[in-house]
Amino acid sequence: MVADLLSQRLDPDMWGHKAARLSQVTDLGLPVPPGLCLSTAGLAHGTSEAIASFRTWLELYRPRRVVVRTSSTLEDGLERAQAGRSVSLLNCPPDASALARVIDQDLLSPENPESFPGGCVLVQEQVEASLYGVAFLSKDRLLVEASPYPDGATAGMPLRMRARRDARRFRASTGSEQVPSLALTAQLHRLCQQLSAHLGFDVDVEWAWTGATVLVLQVRPITRAVLEWAS
Repeated sequence: MVADLLSQRLDPDMWGHKAARLSQVTDLGLPVPPGLCLSTAGLAHGTSEAIASFRTWLELYRPRRVVVRTSSTLEDGLERAQAGRSVSLLNCPPDASALARVIDQDLLSPENPESFPGGCVLVQEQVEASLYGVAFLSKDRLLVEASPYPDGATAGMPLRMRARRDARRFRASTGSEQVPSLALTAQLHRLCQQLSAHLGFDVDVEWAWTGATVLVLQVRPITRAVLEWAS
């Protein structure tokens, strides 16, 4: 089974929480990189049918690079995060056969059958951005971590901003002049508030900053560690 991330509302019990929440983000009119979701149940029967879907999607969106991600039904739920189940493979070539091999060899390997039991594989355009990062919003307080590298979340975020909005003005502070702190942080604050109100929980948002726009890469419930910071 195949679904287009930008045009279909996805069920988390079928497609995993990552893909399902991104489909909700698109419903709000917020920018999300285009993606193609392939159910793990369908991929278990072979990747030959997936190749035709990849070709159609690649011809439509023509991405320069592709990221392959997993979306698990066991990860990022409201009751427990189960962090670490997801896999992200960066810099994949925009080639249908190559993408099928990557999925078959790296994600569906029989040596690792429990890597993401249930959900989907998400093939998504890899964003070319000035900054990548994570934003946490709790009780109207925002923590932003940023990196110039798309794998900054795992490599370590060298830039950090904290901000809050009072009755008169938006205030932000950062230790680096490289970051457009006010423009970026203000936009992230509005975006996280909108997502939190729509989803009904404090949010942890992975994002990419193009210099003018924030794109949403992932949304999940906030972690306990950040809640302690926000208290």
